Amino acid sequence: MKKHFQLALLLLPLLCRSLFAAEDDHTGFRVVQERTDDGVTLVMKSDYCVEFTVTLEATLKNMTPSRPVPFTVDAAGRSSFVLVSFKKTDKSRSYDYHYYYHWEYGGRRNSTDNDADYAMPFGPGRYVVMQGPRGTFSHFVGSGSENAVDWDVPEGTTVRAAREGRVVGVRDDSTFSGTDPTLKPLGNYVIIKHADGTFADYHHLQTDGALVKIGDEVKTGQPIGLSGQTGFASKPHLHFMVFQAIDGKKVLSLPFRLKTDHGTFTDFIRGRSY
Repeated sequence: MKKHFQLALLLLPLLCRSLFAAEDDHTGFRVVQERTDDGVTLVMKSDYCVEFTVTLEATLKNMTPSRPVPFTVDAAGRSSFVLVSFKKTDKSRSYDYHYYYHWEYGGRRNSTDNDADYAMPFGPGRYVVMQGPRGTFSHFVGSGSENAVDWDVPEGTTVRAAREGRVVGVRDDSTFSGTDPTLKPLGNYVIIKHADGTFADYHHLQTDGALVKIGDEVKTGQPIGLSGQTGFASKPHLHFMVFQAIDGKKVLSLPFRLKTDHGTFTDFIRGRSY
């Protein structure tokens, strides 16, 4: 799924430096630094998602954190929240700090079970698998998308909710597309949280292709977007994945059971229709 981003910053006393917002270019996730007389507060902000997980690491000299570092925290429905404050320990001495943050979509849960049924994320018909679980292009072990399925559909195909839940992430303003893995964070998407704490990611939607907004409650089969080719994509398709976050560096993609008019499936083979 995602990516890891970092920032290091040095601050010395009596040296007037402008602090800046550390932003992951174009992703919509960023840390804003709010300076005070005795230190700095780091605020996490997200433009497109309210369920994500952040891991923060730091090295400090003559500074005391408001909470032990490193740590991992869930956004838990928030688009903006304080991560940590660093305060000067001895104001008469020099000090510096370096911090590194990593983020992933979704939240954590205690279980790794996924016993629910999922509908085909399109209208009636049969659909071909372009890349199945553990595919060599982008679903390989260690990718975070090991159990994802890429469905080969034309751009503009109506995408429907495979399971009911609440919309917690929506992006449809990205115009970036290509086969460079650095484009992974730049795909358009809808993310839905289910009642059991799992999440579904509907990825690579077309620009202006979202049909829902954050906070919407959706039913199985409800239109939620239009398929496209944004982000890390070689051709138009829908990347569908059920997952949960491990921390801000990793997600766990979960196997899922697809129930259709043609049968119930748990194995998805490239080139086959379902």
